[in-house]
Amino acid sequence: MAASLAQALAAGILQAATFFWDSLFGLIFGFLVSAIVQVMLTPATLERYLGPGLRGLLYGAGFGVISSSCSYGAAAASRGFYRSGADIRSVFAFLISSTNMNLAILILFWSLLGWRFAFAEFFGGVIIIAVVTLGLSIFFGNEQLARLQREYILPLSLSKGQDGNRQGQDDNAEGCEHHQMGGPMERSWSAVAKTAMADVRMLRTELIVGYLIAGFAAALIPSGALAAALRAVGSVPFIGYVLLLIVGLLIAVATFVCSMGNVPVARYLANAGIPLGANTTFIYGDLLILPLIAIYRKSFPDRITWAFVGLFVAGAMLAGAIMERVIGSGAAAMTAASMTLNDRFTLISNIVALAAVAVLAVATLGSKARGKAS
Repeated sequence: MAASLAQALAAGILQAATFFWDSLFGLIFGFLVSAIVQVMLTPATLERYLGPGLRGLLYGAGFGVISSSCSYGAAAASRGFYRSGADIRSVFAFLISSTNMNLAILILFWSLLGWRFAFAEFFGGVIIIAVVTLGLSIFFGNEQLARLQREYILPLSLSKGQDGNRQGQDDNAEGCEHHQMGGPMERSWSAVAKTAMADVRMLRTELIVGYLIAGFAAALIPSGALAAALRAVGSVPFIGYVLLLIVGLLIAVATFVCSMGNVPVARYLANAGIPLGANTTFIYGDLLILPLIAIYRKSFPDRITWAFVGLFVAGAMLAGAIMERVIGSGAAAMTAASMTLNDRFTLISNIVALAAVAVLAVATLGSKARGKAS
C-alpha cells in the first residue's frame, strides 16, 4: 500500500515537472514581456483612456493584453479604475482581456497546447467582451450605468480613509492591487526585474497548483475514463453539447485555479479528449471562481456584478462553441499532436530563456551598483 502510494506520488510529480519543463520558456518570456510593458505604462495612463464608447473598449482590451495576467490583480486594478471614474464596460474589457487575451498566457498556450488553442483563447476573449459590453448597454443603458457608478462612488468618496484603510478585501487582491496600482516605477532593467518577480510571486500558487493538478490527473486518472464520461455528457439528446460547455465552466470553478495555472490543466483535458469548445470555456471560467466573485461584489454595484457574471457565462459558452466551429471539429486531435514539442527545440528554447534571465539579473546588479556609486 505504502509502495503504491509512493509510486503514485512520484508519477504525479514527474508528470507535473514534465509539463513545467515543456512550458518553461513560455513562462519566462511571458513574464518578461508583461513586465517590460507594465514598466512603460503607468496606472494613470490606463485610467485616462478607459472611457465610454468603442475607443474606451479598445484601450481597455489593449491594456489588458499587455498587462499582468494575475486574475486577482486584474480584479483589483478593475476596482481601482471603476472607482476613479472609468466606464464599467471598458473596465470589464480590461478584466476579460488581461486574463484571457494576455500575452503571457498566449505564449504559454502556444508552448503547451499549440497555436490553435492560443487562437481560440484570444478571439474567444473578443467574443466575450462583445457579449458583456453589449449586454450591459442593452440592460442598463449609458445613463443608468453612469448613475449607478455615481451612487456607488459617492459614499466611498465621503468615507474616511478611503485611500488605504478599507477592510474586508481579499488578501490576494490587495497584494495584486498594490503591485498594479502603485506609484510610478523607475523605467530600468531593475524595474523590469522587480515587476516580473512581483508577477511570479502573485502567480506562484496558481502555477504550482495548476501543474500539480495536471500532473497528478495525467498520471492517476485514466484518460479513457474521463473521455468516456465526457462522451456520455455529450450524448445527451438535444442539449449534450451545451452541457459539455457548462462542464468546462464547472471544472474551472471546482479546480479553483485561475490565470496561467489553468493552462497545464487544459493540456491534460485536451489529452483526455475534451472538445476544444468545452476546453476553452474551462479556460475562460477562471474569472468565475468564488474568491473573484466575492471581489466583484465588493468592487461594483450588485446589479452590475450579477449582470456581468450572467453575461460572462453566456459569452464564454458562445465563444467556446464559435471557436470550435471556426477551427474545426477535428482541431482538438490536431492540436494534441502539436503538444509534443520537439525535445531539441524545447531544450534550446529553455536555454535561451534562462540565458535571458541571467542577462537581466546581470543588468539589474549593474544598475544597482551604478546607483550606489552615484
